[in-house]
This record gives sequence, structure tokens and C-alpha cells, in this order.
Amino acid sequence: MKNKRAIYILLPVVLGIWGLVIYEFVSFGSAEEIIPESPSHWAVQPHTYKEPQKIIIETNYRDPFLGTLHVPAAPVTQPKKQKKTIKVKAVPELVWPAIQYKGVLSDVKEKKKTFLLIINGKNCFMSIGDTANGIFLKSGDKESVYVKYQGELNLIMLAD
Repeated sequence: MKNKRAIYILLPVVLGIWGLVIYEFVSFGSAEEIIPESPSHWAVQPHTYKEPQKIIIETNYRDPFLGTLHVPAAPVTQPKKQKKTIKVKAVPELVWPAIQYKGVLSDVKEKKKTFLLIINGKNCFMSIGDTANGIFLKSGDKESVYVKYQGELNLIMLAD
């Protein structure tokens, strides 16, 4: 019986509190109160900038261990090093011949591969380690080959 009496008392209190909260929430959005704009009495004045004072700190204090004043040593200037001029040799630009990679021919077990390269319009069948027209075939697979020409290495992709 005690519990029912508490429910009968607390239920209207809770409903009343929730009612007040909902009323405040609904009445907050109403536009009943319009605050009129008051004329501004504030005047904008430009800010004046003052140059800050320069502060000089004197650091020539007495040495607490020797009892003498600190005498700053003259700054040591190191002699300027002369810059060495380096002569750069002009390296002639390397002009690669026109190279196209057309594909690979191999046996059934793919132990011996022969690559088809077109060098300056001439068909060349080359294996890895062969040289044709000064071009050395270093390595290759189905999609690309590495060729070396006058010490420079280049990757040639499969041409359409």
C-alpha cells in the first residue's frame, strides 16, 4: 500500500515538472518579445601605436668566485675561406637510338627467352646478355626490358 501512495503523489509532481519544461521550450521560440535596437553611443577611435622603449641589460657583474669584474673577450674572427672554383666538364648529351620492345619468344618451359626489339627500324632478336648496334640487353620479362647504351640503363616498356 505504501508504494501506491508514493506513486499517487510523485506522478503529478513529475508530470508538472515535465509540463513546465515543455512550456519553457515552446515559449522560447515565440517572437512575442522584440527588443528594440538602441542607438549606439560608442565612437570608434583609431588606436595609436607607441614605440616600445629599448631595454639594455648590462651583464658585466662581479664574478662570484674570483671577485673580479667580467671583462668581455674580443670576438675572434676567423679568416674567410676562399671558395674553390670547381670546373665542371661538359658532358655531351647522350642520344638514344629509337628502340621499341615488341615481345618475347620462349620455349615451353621458358628457359630460353628471345626478345624482339626494333632498333632504328631494324628487327633484332636478342637474348639476355646480347649486344646489337651498341645496345646491351640486360634483363627482361613479358612487359618490359632493361637495355644499356653507353653506360646508361633504360627501361623499355612493351609497345602496342
